[in-house]
Amino acid sequence: MERKNRSSNFELMRIFAMLLIIAYHYVLFTRFMFVGSTITVNRLFYQSMLLDGKTGVNLFVMLSGYFMIQSHGVKTQKVLQLWGQTMFYILAIWFLFHKQINGFGTMPQDTLLGKVLFLSTGVQWFIATYLVMYLLSPFLNKMLLSLSKTMYRRMLVLTGIFWCLIPTLSWIPGMIPTDFQGSDLMFFLFLYSVGAYLRLYHEEGKKKASFWFLCALGIFLLCMVLVAAVDIWIINSVGRLNILDYLFDYQNHVLIMLLSLFLFLGFKNLKVKNNRVINFVSSLTFGIYLIHDNWQIRSYLWNNIVKGTRYMDMVWFIPMSYVLILAVFIACGIIEWMRQHTIEKLWMKVVDWASPRINDTIDKWLS
Repeated sequence: MERKNRSSNFELMRIFAMLLIIAYHYVLFTRFMFVGSTITVNRLFYQSMLLDGKTGVNLFVMLSGYFMIQSHGVKTQKVLQLWGQTMFYILAIWFLFHKQINGFGTMPQDTLLGKVLFLSTGVQWFIATYLVMYLLSPFLNKMLLSLSKTMYRRMLVLTGIFWCLIPTLSWIPGMIPTDFQGSDLMFFLFLYSVGAYLRLYHEEGKKKASFWFLCALGIFLLCMVLVAAVDIWIINSVGRLNILDYLFDYQNHVLIMLLSLFLFLGFKNLKVKNNRVINFVSSLTFGIYLIHDNWQIRSYLWNNIVKGTRYMDMVWFIPMSYVLILAVFIACGIIEWMRQHTIEKLWMKVVDWASPRINDTIDKWLS
């Protein structure tokens, strides 16, 4: 089914996932200092938002598996379009801000060549991993479609144990000491497989959306209980436990994975008719990510422009945080909309000319 004709529940999920990611970057890169012996509402809210980013990433990758499992091969146009969009923001921001503001360009890979070859430098981990996953998707699809439902399910359970459960236990002091956590690419392939399984075998409407959202809420509350327990433990002991490392900083943590899965199922079963506004906003999400999470400006964005620390000790910290997150989403969305109607149209002319020639060259090379 064409994207423009399908229901907008998945497009709404993309918007929700991007808001989660922005919220995560808001608390991650803003220089909040919630210290002391008091567990406040603002402190717990700050910690709760650290759940958001990895959950949002998981939703995006699962969506890719859900829709790409029935696709046929790699589309050169899509690869070039994605690369062009990414490189536009990398180079534009680099040229505009590389030398103007102190603190920009401090990474070891901070050279023009490093940005052009971002796949090999790690400066855009999500885009690099996603592109490789996309290139591998036809081969992965062949394997997944060849499995029976039972074998497919067993494969997901086994890989889930090795890439979610065991790493989670290894982060708890005194449990399983191991660093066997795979890589971002391996976990993306796992998430892709989960999304594909839900497309192929999950029964539509067996459970209402409200059921899955309540399950997600239950996992979220469990996470917050653990956060509060860790806070109390830190306050009342001489030892310390890094909450980010313990619970929030890995998308393959079993609780984060369950939260992502339940949210995905909730949106999947949500009854939303085709909505042009939702679909339009959804089309901006990837550009919003590329702008606000650019490594050169993200610290400056949150600490010099947004200045969220001004509100951290105030009673309106929570509602003001939502306003700031939404403002960043809208501002970056406007920039992406402008790019789509200018640079994108010019670039796609190049893509349409180059794609068949690239395909012909590859076919000759492989023949």
